[in-house]
Amino acid sequence: MNISPIRLKLFGLYLLIALLVTAGIIGCSKERFTVKQPNVLVLLLDTLRADHLSGYGYERPTSPVLDEFAKENLKFNYAISAAPWTPASVASIFTGMYPPSHGMMPPNNREQARQASARLNSNLETISELLKKHGYRTAAVSPNPWISEEFGFTQGFETFKYLQRERAEIINKAGREIIEGWSGSKEPWFLYLHYLDPHDPYSPPDEYKELFKGPLANRDFKYPEKQLRNIGLYDGEIKYLDTELGKLFGWLKEKKLYDDLVIIVVADHGEQFLEHGDTRHGYKLYNEEIHVPLIIRTGQRGDSGRVVDNTVSTIDIYPTILDRLGIPVPVTYQGVSLLNDKNFEGRRGVYSQIRRIYDMRSLTNISGKKLILEIPFDEKMELTAITESWKSPKVRGVYDSRNDQLEKNRLSDPGLEASLRTSFDAVYQAAAKNQVEVDTTHTTTVTEGTLDQLKSLGYLQ
Repeated sequence: MNISPIRLKLFGLYLLIALLVTAGIIGCSKERFTVKQPNVLVLLLDTLRADHLSGYGYERPTSPVLDEFAKENLKFNYAISAAPWTPASVASIFTGMYPPSHGMMPPNNREQARQASARLNSNLETISELLKKHGYRTAAVSPNPWISEEFGFTQGFETFKYLQRERAEIINKAGREIIEGWSGSKEPWFLYLHYLDPHDPYSPPDEYKELFKGPLANRDFKYPEKQLRNIGLYDGEIKYLDTELGKLFGWLKEKKLYDDLVIIVVADHGEQFLEHGDTRHGYKLYNEEIHVPLIIRTGQRGDSGRVVDNTVSTIDIYPTILDRLGIPVPVTYQGVSLLNDKNFEGRRGVYSQIRRIYDMRSLTNISGKKLILEIPFDEKMELTAITESWKSPKVRGVYDSRNDQLEKNRLSDPGLEASLRTSFDAVYQAAAKNQVEVDTTHTTTVTEGTLDQLKSLGYLQ
């Protein structure tokens, strides 16, 4: 074989450069040879209970796009929200902490909310703030008045668009504009898109209003006619949102962005249709309000099509993102990375809390056994009195939340109850010890317009 002198010289030059670089003779910056971190997209689907997605066993075809997305990625069958309403739940997702640590549990009373100006503690380091420190561009789009500057949720985002009560197609449009504005940027990006569509009042676009009608055949609960109509509209909202997510995924693929993307799809909480005596959400800690979908596109080959049956929490999203990006997880955080099943070993369970119209706390263990505790709710009760009351709470029930999806059958098992109570105490006390001191220098005035919007969504009565 004849090799030209030019090729021999080039080969020798390449070999010499490689040897010099290896030996450290030629200086080179670490950044120059660092592979760009993947972009991160979080899709928050407000008020979407897991058991109304066809991919989670629902009898109606509400979510073909998300079903296919789950088949291609990492799906968690039993993800539990840290709280059954938006401000507390999103605070847990943003901070990786349970409510006793981040303290974001606003009062339900309109006058108290105006005076308290409850907002996300500025002493907390949100996922957007931490990623920004690590060189990420950060942005968010929200149509929910809770997730706004007034309540402290803009911290860490260099761009934040509040689009009051807008539909998914408008949220998508805003998200695309942000991504296009980043084109050509060398920095990776983190984008949070919040979708409000399944939230009441249920009013899907006209073509989705009549898609789902009649009774549900596979539910051991008889819904009143009014609730069946509401459920049909709610399911129509889900189908519309699913369709719009499909359009977003298609655009990302068309723009060659999809392959270099970590995507997290999650809900902040679910919705109740009288299964336990109430409608809407933010009341209790049964499955219909805290069992949420969680699907993650990690971009790692081993996670394609993998299904996890361990109970996980929405607070796990924060450390999972950091783990995927190779960023150390702060030791004070209560969540665990979901990318390694060994992290579930020895976990006592996951915690949820609501203090709004009811005062409840729960622990769900890895196999789905749940303990719900309660004390009488008093919105005027001082913190010290609340703490004392929780030393002897009432047991609302112990449930097998997987085999009894609607949690209608209380288990009579003193040994299991005692074990769950021990685990509950350990998890709650660890969270309470990590409570972050409130920064009183950052205050805000909640406008009457925001209070009116919250009331129209069923809050601040």
